[in-house]
Amino acid sequence: MKFYIKTFGCQMNVHDSRRIEEILSNAGHVATNEPGDAQIALVNSCTIRQKPWHKAISETGRLRKGKISGRDKQLLVGLVGCVAQQEGDNIFDLLSHVDFVVSPDNYSQLPGIIDNLLKEKTQIAVTGFSEGRAEDFLSIERVAQGEVTAFVTIMKGCQERCKYCIVPTVRGPERHRGAEQILHEIRNLVASGVKEITLLGQKVNAYQADGLRFSDLLKMIDEVAGLERLRFTSPHPRHMTPDVTDCFGQLRTLCEAIHLPVQSGSNATLKRMGRRYTREDYLAVVARLKQACPEISISTDLIIGYPGETEAEFEQTLSLIEEVGYSAAFSFKFSPRPFTPAGKLDDDVSEEEKSRRLANVHALVNQQEKSFRDNLRNSVLEVLVEGEGRMDRQLTGRARNYQIVNFVSAQSINEMVGKLVNVRVTEVHPNSLEGELV
Repeated sequence: MKFYIKTFGCQMNVHDSRRIEEILSNAGHVATNEPGDAQIALVNSCTIRQKPWHKAISETGRLRKGKISGRDKQLLVGLVGCVAQQEGDNIFDLLSHVDFVVSPDNYSQLPGIIDNLLKEKTQIAVTGFSEGRAEDFLSIERVAQGEVTAFVTIMKGCQERCKYCIVPTVRGPERHRGAEQILHEIRNLVASGVKEITLLGQKVNAYQADGLRFSDLLKMIDEVAGLERLRFTSPHPRHMTPDVTDCFGQLRTLCEAIHLPVQSGSNATLKRMGRRYTREDYLAVVARLKQACPEISISTDLIIGYPGETEAEFEQTLSLIEEVGYSAAFSFKFSPRPFTPAGKLDDDVSEEEKSRRLANVHALVNQQEKSFRDNLRNSVLEVLVEGEGRMDRQLTGRARNYQIVNFVSAQSINEMVGKLVNVRVTEVHPNSLEGELV
């Protein structure tokens, strides 16, 4: 049977969709990019905010319309991902004609669930968390031909318990993989042509297994022959210890870029959020990173209009943005989530005020992003070629600082993909750089 997956949310969900694809392919099913060709349709959902929750529910409803009309009555429709864990079999009340609901810890059961649905026309919900270490359901054995970047999950779940965050509820407690299994997966990926690895975890730098710290794991991966680049996301500022920050500028593969969520620049707001670090703690981490690697690019996440956020507290967020100098930032209005302490608070910052504050953040961050890219003009960047660009004979890839770089090459895409090339930046665009081969 042909299956189609629509993915919403974070890089962890993107990685999970690849795992689902591999699990179903190993069971004899065939992936398709066209939902109209599929006999199985899955929506991999995100619930970190209300908007992606709505998107996932809407897409699931759209796919099931064919079943209701009878046009695609043989189609199996399933909701997977974080919304599946959050809602469980309540989805069947919300969306009739959905056939199955499966949470992330249970993807290995998908082939059996599909077989059962083909035999018995019933609805199946499989949710909950597996016990023990995260060994059996995180690795990917192969990548598509021509892919030169890959994600590797080293841990899952989170026990940080930030008061606004639903992740611990839908992803479960922290579980960590053994280093040897991680290294085995990375070696296999590199052998298949992968040049760049991004380590994934809800709190990736809190990794610990078999007496190893996160910095120990980074150093072990750095020695993998054939690996050119290493990244990780998303770290928690509280676990950015000196042994981790010192890896920047020291390890051959570790790229000069980090996504370091701050959420707020106000100590009072951070305390209400339950972040367990202060503005000063965060800025000290930034200072260590810049000392270890002066050219490092830093991006972040920001929550605007958290309950109780005063104008003075918001101004402290603006001042922190100015002090750090981000290369990018993802900022969102506070969105109350179920099963979280913040979801029970009085959402006392009006929508109009949230919109005003968010616009101010966007203006400041856009200015910083432009300044960051302008400073790269005429510089020579090492670019990992990932594929074709939008223009004729144009290729695209990322620099070590995570900037997208487009350039023209006389060589074919097959000759260039996976190569590291030097590109001189000649043009700066809002979301990318343009250059010429050196």
